[in-house]
Amino acid sequence: MKLVRSKTSKKVYPVSLGCPKNKSDFEKLLFLLNQKGYEFTLDPGEADLFWVNTCAFIQPAVNEALEHIFELGELKTPHQKLIVSGCLPARYAIEDLKKLLPEVDEFYGIEPFRYFAKEEPSDKVLSESPFYSYLKISEGCSHRCSYCTIPKIRGPFRSKPLELVLKEAENLLKKGVRELIIVGQDITLYGRDLKESNLLIKLLKKISSLPFHFRIRLLYLHLLHLSDELIEAIFEIPKVVPYFEIPIQHADSEILKKMHRGYTPERILKIIEKVRSFNSMATLRTSIIVGFPGEKEKHFLNLITFLKEAQFDYLGVFPFYPEEGTPAEALPEQVPSKEKKRRVKEVLKVQKEITKKRLNLRVGQRDEVLILGEDIKGRLFGLSTLQAPEIDGLTFLKRGINNLLPGNLVKVKILKSGAYDLWAEPLDLRG
Repeated sequence: MKLVRSKTSKKVYPVSLGCPKNKSDFEKLLFLLNQKGYEFTLDPGEADLFWVNTCAFIQPAVNEALEHIFELGELKTPHQKLIVSGCLPARYAIEDLKKLLPEVDEFYGIEPFRYFAKEEPSDKVLSESPFYSYLKISEGCSHRCSYCTIPKIRGPFRSKPLELVLKEAENLLKKGVRELIIVGQDITLYGRDLKESNLLIKLLKKISSLPFHFRIRLLYLHLLHLSDELIEAIFEIPKVVPYFEIPIQHADSEILKKMHRGYTPERILKIIEKVRSFNSMATLRTSIIVGFPGEKEKHFLNLITFLKEAQFDYLGVFPFYPEEGTPAEALPEQVPSKEKKRRVKEVLKVQKEITKKRLNLRVGQRDEVLILGEDIKGRLFGLSTLQAPEIDGLTFLKRGINNLLPGNLVKVKILKSGAYDLWAEPLDLRG
């Protein structure tokens, strides 16, 4: 990507909120803005334009978006514009938002680049790291989970054409990206709307064959569509790391039924057993919701028992939020907020010990680390194959090879583990 530089360029102060899929959209918008002569600044006082790309999946995300908008609205001068895009204006009526947020000059919905280009750009500005990038292969969701706002905000599931995904992947690799992270609301459905089976496997094979030194990670695998063929492909296709991010949301059969998840605890265990039959050290990450309406202590204890049996490597836990317009909002037996917080803490306490145990099993084993940078203590740090950016831990490297640089993919031996992080020794250096 060629960044535009001009003495007369206007400057934009960008704020990106929410998930990697949202970030991927915003990075494409930043690319288009740059092509139109905008430069980027981290100083609001220098900006001609404030741009907030919002998340509105759950109420805390809405509150966070509003806080940023209010803050920038107070800083804004008559010569500056404030634009809001993303899920907030996609979820709520624009006319209502205009009344609530008069300081905002313009609102745009999801995939804001579509307001400035006839087609989606195949390039983006890497706002997080020059060495990894999220590669979004689909939009929307056709599941009808009783607690979720995504179908309303993002619409039904749509696959991005394979050739467009490949073009974007190649562009990212040409500029030095070393880890492509495949994302979508449910990437296991990729190609179903195009009447093509196993299109995700075909895509992974084609990306893996590109002549660059890199690796591939998958996020958001749905249990309903995670086939044996896909599991096998993840282990067999070169460059794909054995990392399975499978949001189960709960593990009690009654609660899963109320959530409209479409599977049972037995199905979850079957998938886990299948994955670990290939490799007992394959990484399994999940996310769960506690305090769903009707979740009694017995249901919660079933969840805790399940987590101890499943032994996920990493886990995220969220309290249930009764989102406006969802079926779960109107369900009886809403769990008190104080009790939801207690259950979150209990899950984190249990999972911390599980993660610590699972990481300790890695000591002495070999892995691969993508070096991201150096911390304030002068230690190189990065991501091993079992660590996705932002949501998992980090791996810190013992200085074994002097010419290690950010962006290197290096083979390592794990020396020590902590509650969430690893410490490793480099074994060799590969570009």
